[in-house]
Amino acid sequence: MTIVIAHRGASAYAPENTLKAFSLAADMGAEMSELDVICTNDGKLVVFHDDTTGRWEDFDHTVRDVTHTHMQTLDIRGEKVPLLAEVLDLARLRGMRLNVELKHAGAAAAVLAAIRDARMIDAVIISSFVPLALHEVRAADSRIPIAYLMGSDSWDPLTRLREFWPIPALQKYNCQAWHPYCALPGVEFSIERVRAAGYAVNVWTVNDEALMRRFAHLHVDGIITDAPDVARGVLASIPPTPK
Repeated sequence: MTIVIAHRGASAYAPENTLKAFSLAADMGAEMSELDVICTNDGKLVVFHDDTTGRWEDFDHTVRDVTHTHMQTLDIRGEKVPLLAEVLDLARLRGMRLNVELKHAGAAAAVLAAIRDARMIDAVIISSFVPLALHEVRAADSRIPIAYLMGSDSWDPLTRLREFWPIPALQKYNCQAWHPYCALPGVEFSIERVRAAGYAVNVWTVNDEALMRRFAHLHVDGIITDAPDVARGVLASIPPTPK
């Protein structure tokens, strides 16, 4: 069965990656929320997407070079940047699973410690575009599910080959899931074969209803979307597959 994964929370309706967005995603029936984690220079794990702060303040600071106190000064459309621990606590209380995206290498041990402290180890999948981050997670924990994120503007032939035929990369990093961009060339062909190889597939970021239906008919495991209420309605309208 395909589940709804709220992209940075219910980010079509609330400020992305904020407690408000994650709470709204739970209200809308999302089984899981996706979020981004970066470590500040004082070792705090903040839930924030961009590498820099320029989208939210006049001067463009690199997030990994500033303190958590500085991140707290940002105004995310009326909301604050939460800590990973705060989102984990909210998700546990609301019964919602999490897809934690590591934005960089070097934070895996701290992220895993936060997940264990929150008693959410069985309710989290960790994903990343960064191979070294995936390697660090797997080296630190042999059981937690991990997913390789793919989707780029690159036309490098090796990158395109990896995205079109991701199974060797999934095997290399002992992944349990593939998270492809919904518009990757040949993505539907690849989805069928990746699922047949035994991997879960969660597709991002799908906001078009017709596309949601197409991916649901391909039996993807999850649809990552900014509008979890829309995805919930689309999935509810699809008749169950006869056994």
